[in-house]
Amino acid sequence: MIELTIDNQKVAVEPGTSILEAALRHGIYIPNLCYDSRLKPYGGCRLCLVEVQGQRKLIASCATPVKAEMVVLTNTPKIAKVRKTLLELLLLHHPLDCPVCDKAGECKLQDLVFLYGASESRFSAVRRQETGLIDSPLIARTMSRCILCGKCVKLCHDYQGARAVNFIGRGFKTKVSPAFEETLDCEFCGQCVDACPVGALGSAAYRSRSRTWYEEEHATICPYCGCGCTTHLFIREGRITRARGKLGTGINNGDLCAKGRFGFDFIYGETRLTTPLIKKDGKHTPASWEEALTYIAKNLDTITQEHGPSAVGALGSPRCTMEDNYMLQRFMRQVIGSDNIDSIARFGHATAHMAIQQILGVGFHPIIWDAPQKADLILVLESDITSMLPVWGLNFIKAKNLGATLIVADALDTKLAKNSSQWLQIRPGSGEYLIKGMMKILIDEREPLRRQAAELPNFDAFVDSIEKFTPSFVSSLTGLPEQEITDLARVYADSGRRLLAITLGPSENKKGLNTLRSAANLVLLMGDDPATLQIPAELCNTLGMWAMGIRPLADGKDAYDMLYKGRLEALYIMGENPFVTFKNSELVELNLRGLEMLVVQDINYTDTARLADVILPACSWGEKAGTFMNATGDVQEMQRILPQTGGSLPDWQIFRDLARVMNNELCGIELEKIREDVGRLVTEFRQSAANPPAFYPVRDRPREAPDEDYPLILVTSDLLQHSGTLSVESRNLGSASSDAYLRVNPADAEKYNVSDDDFVRLSSRRGEVYVKARISSEVMEGMVFSPVHFPHVRIHSITHVAMYGEAPLDAVRVDPLD
Repeated sequence: MIELTIDNQKVAVEPGTSILEAALRHGIYIPNLCYDSRLKPYGGCRLCLVEVQGQRKLIASCATPVKAEMVVLTNTPKIAKVRKTLLELLLLHHPLDCPVCDKAGECKLQDLVFLYGASESRFSAVRRQETGLIDSPLIARTMSRCILCGKCVKLCHDYQGARAVNFIGRGFKTKVSPAFEETLDCEFCGQCVDACPVGALGSAAYRSRSRTWYEEEHATICPYCGCGCTTHLFIREGRITRARGKLGTGINNGDLCAKGRFGFDFIYGETRLTTPLIKKDGKHTPASWEEALTYIAKNLDTITQEHGPSAVGALGSPRCTMEDNYMLQRFMRQVIGSDNIDSIARFGHATAHMAIQQILGVGFHPIIWDAPQKADLILVLESDITSMLPVWGLNFIKAKNLGATLIVADALDTKLAKNSSQWLQIRPGSGEYLIKGMMKILIDEREPLRRQAAELPNFDAFVDSIEKFTPSFVSSLTGLPEQEITDLARVYADSGRRLLAITLGPSENKKGLNTLRSAANLVLLMGDDPATLQIPAELCNTLGMWAMGIRPLADGKDAYDMLYKGRLEALYIMGENPFVTFKNSELVELNLRGLEMLVVQDINYTDTARLADVILPACSWGEKAGTFMNATGDVQEMQRILPQTGGSLPDWQIFRDLARVMNNELCGIELEKIREDVGRLVTEFRQSAANPPAFYPVRDRPREAPDEDYPLILVTSDLLQHSGTLSVESRNLGSASSDAYLRVNPADAEKYNVSDDDFVRLSSRRGEVYVKARISSEVMEGMVFSPVHFPHVRIHSITHVAMYGEAPLDAVRVDPLD
């Protein structure tokens, strides 16, 4: 530790700490406008100038590291005079339009001008005349207010990896702008909005809607992905006006993505449910809660008496709290007597859990938030991490900037591929083969590694399963040169600290169970800690839902049995829309229509709800208290901060009330008792017994292959601006990405006569949909890509579910419309 004195206060900090950081950590305020703890020092605003004993000139505290016995003064008359002059120079170009600026009341420049008395400038110059620009969907720009602090540029380039804006021009004409002063068209994370110290950048949706002194501020947990970011909501008259991140708060340290910053308005969607509905004569008609619950109770009782409890199933939701999911599984097991409970995690997290438990012997395997920054080499396999878990994905860019080697093997030119040390463009779904090829090379070349691994169970069968995956064979499968495959295996093995990162969500189809098994085999072969393999739970409460027992625990039916084999008479769906989000949705729809009774409990009138016999309106995120468990395994508590919408109720309360109607003892349970039980289940989940590690021979499984009739491969995944179908209800996010599309390689577009922005017919062996084409070099020749979020297109109506652990890729054809 280095000891120094700042304003007569003795402080001690680590070597390499700047004077500004040392002061702020010890509660000593030094004015600044360009400093951001996430960025390298820039020293642009000069307001952080301080006096250092023994130095003739004032120095920038943000860019000067501390030294032993240094004596610093931060607020002398000399410094105050210089700061006032600097502020006057800033006000040369900054308009005094505080009454109409959305930043008024929380503007750092406004505060500093008030503090140092520089309300007008002694200097004169022609002010910038740029008018406010709202041509961008989510970010409003009023560049006449820009003070050129550079924070937005450095965040966008160095930290976010988007490179959407930069300085253009020289001297007094310098400005921050997209290239060639075009319309801002970026990923709309909004990091620049939060970082901007003045009103130059702001939320387009918030523009002229409120003032900070009218709003209440509440910190809560983002309801989208598994990161579990803390977001600060600003509420006026019971309605959210905006959201932002704040440095130093939450696991995200103030970082947010587009969903977390702008996607809060999904709760105000046009399809929001406010009263129970019962289907009568083919139409949904409003009903009272008593009538709806009585109707459900009578029908469930009749079905269980005629067909037994095993004829009833339920789907939980990773969007709902642990308390909600706990009550669902307790209602099913205790009131109905059925173990037929599952969720969409069957096609995501459940797959990862099975692979890790089978091979690495681990029952509880959360991600480690800063794992990328602790690695020397990172291999990202066929995963768009910055779309599925955007803020965690920033750690991979940060690790690369700190010196780690980031290798991305993917068919898509993802954000991480653009920011990587090396991008290996492999064919879709060939990640499994690449891993097998790496293991084959290492076993053949490294005898000590082979001897060490041979002590583990199933080693001989494992070696036999990868025997044919020579570099030449893997090259024919992946499209990579043999030397690149060999080099990858060697550099991976030679790295001191390795990390293998893979995502697997229900929207993805480039990977399957066998991909994850192969990845786990590689970790076992290298003798690495299981934490070397990072597979995040995809949604905000996927892990919490799993911990609560939303899965068959005995001999119950899973989601595949319930939705694809049609072995039920009644299904209770909470917070899920399988009609759109599950693969092969045509078969799902057929089986849902064949049920004797379908109950949907949701916040919106979804496509699945349209098929329901009874619809129950649930409270949304923000309207109820509860807890999530994020992908790191942390339990995160949320308070109720909004009034309930209409006659909606918290999900857990609906189950309690339904049990009351069915004369069950659950009727007396309260939220505090639920939380006690939730805490017990969380403890048991974290202490899940480990099994001895053992290799798993991954055999080849047949995949759907392209042919003359269906010559292309369809790849599906998430978009950065969307998550499932929930985000589609957000008007803000819809303004940035409002419709489904099909990315087509330019060579394929020419071959199949497809024009940019034209609608095409996308056909598979299961059906066809109509979607707008986008010509893009971000997809390789022979493949097309489409997101799956948009209900009106229903991409999943032409996809299929993997049967044997293979990647569920779909062969398709693209035809222009006449």
